Amino acid sequence: MANGFEQKSFKAQDFLIKEGAPSDAAYLVTEGKVEVRKGAVSSNPQTLAVLGKGAVIGEMSLFDDQLPVASAIAIEDTTTTAISREEFQRRLSSMDPVMRGIFKIMVNRVRELTQKKGTF
Repeated sequence: MANGFEQKSFKAQDFLIKEGAPSDAAYLVTEGKVEVRKGAVSSNPQTLAVLGKGAVIGEMSLFDDQLPVASAIAIEDTTTTAISREEFQRRLSSMDPVMRGIFKIMVNRVRELTQKKGTF
């Protein structure tokens, strides 16, 4: 990834992120649509959201080094700008420490809610 950013394209039904699998990037959707699903490969998948242009996907795992809590699947041809884990961490480390702490608390709360309720 040049400068930590790379344009990536996905065909319909391609996974951007797989639930429970390590992820090395976050994605800004620049064109297309992505469905966020819990239990995507199970017999009872749950759609949490359908996201389009301007949405960011996969940032939680880059904040806290935890595995993704849901899958992100292109539901039509989709173009993204990917930010690498290294670039994300570099930018995060230069952030005001108070704001960085607040963001980490927010990510932890979302994860806790997801684990308690099994959904977002």
